[in-house]
Amino acid sequence: MTEGAALCKMESKENWYVIYTKSRQEKTLSDKLSAAGYEVYLPLVRRQRQWSDRKKIVEVPLFNSYVFIKDVCEKDKLRDFKGFVGFLFFDKMPARVTAKEIEILKSVIHYGFDVTEAGDLSMLEKGSQVMVMTGPLKGMTGELVNIDDHDCFVINFENLGNSIQVRVPSNILKKL
Repeated sequence: MTEGAALCKMESKENWYVIYTKSRQEKTLSDKLSAAGYEVYLPLVRRQRQWSDRKKIVEVPLFNSYVFIKDVCEKDKLRDFKGFVGFLFFDKMPARVTAKEIEILKSVIHYGFDVTEAGDLSMLEKGSQVMVMTGPLKGMTGELVNIDDHDCFVINFENLGNSIQVRVPSNILKKL
């Protein structure tokens, strides 16, 4: 299936797709697409950065070079936006993120969970499967990873080929 044909199969109103951006152009592209009327989402997290003379808290994208866009099949129109590279593909299809997964990302960031991009799960030490029992992530299942004596809950976005680690208290997790 050609890239164009695969992109035009993006029909569901509940799915979001992933745009791959030029390096450090996520915010610029997100702002421009929003101004043009597209529904986009750029998950931003607060990180402390240190320069030679100061430390500062800055907002950075959770996923480098990714912007989520809803219901779009107009790749040719998007090429005109500064920072646009293309759509992310996973298993020869456009990477699709469900509305539920976007809502989970929004909840995790809104409630201030400590999150980091986990990347490929095969790089992580395999842990037990757990379920979150309370809070905004209630009912989510994932893998428990122990890093530096903190309980990290891994949420895997299968169609994105990526995952995030969310630091949660162990008392709200139940082993499956």
